[in-house]
Amino acid sequence: IEFDHSSGDSGRRKAKEIQKEKEKIISQREEIISKRERELHNEKSHLTSEYVSKTQIQLEQEKKKMAELKKSLQAKHLTRRTDEELSKDKTGLDKSARDFDCDDDVPLSIAMHRAGTSPGVYILWLNGSIMKCGRSSQAGGVRKRLLEYYRLDYDKRAKAGEHWAVTEENREDVMVSWQCCPISKCHELEYKLFKKYGKGPWAHRAPESCDEDSWELLI
Repeated sequence: IEFDHSSGDSGRRKAKEIQKEKEKIISQREEIISKRERELHNEKSHLTSEYVSKTQIQLEQEKKKMAELKKSLQAKHLTRRTDEELSKDKTGLDKSARDFDCDDDVPLSIAMHRAGTSPGVYILWLNGSIMKCGRSSQAGGVRKRLLEYYRLDYDKRAKAGEHWAVTEENREDVMVSWQCCPISKCHELEYKLFKKYGKGPWAHRAPESCDEDSWELLI
């Protein structure tokens, strides 16, 4: 099995760099809005009340838009953590692998409601073939990820209407196996899945190598 390690933590670091650049742009835009508000205040006496009122409304709308963008970026920052950060999370380590939700060969339409909301790993099958091994280590856990697949909004391309993996035509035939686990064990279990089953045609990346062998893979 050949693994593509071009993604993983390096991809997350790139995402953080992009986020910082977006935050910088928002900050610059906010400075421009503040400057325009000051100018408008100083020039009030030379402008019509209609123009002032219209401009104030536009500036308020722009400020609201910037605030929403900033809030969205902050939320993504809180939910996206690197493998290194996740490995330090001790939540759930007082339990064993068999204490967590786990199931095999369940239709996606059922799995999206049955799967646990804890982090974990999953396998997507279609017509008896493994299409993808993956993990969900973010808010909402495995259930949220499976819901995204069924609703066809599993990535940017799918959200734009390019359903290249799960589609409206095949989603009723997709089967799922999953195993929930502590968030710090998602990387280890995902790596074990890839070693056991391979990447699958719907996977664009493989996890970076993992030397840990402390958690049992049950699927």
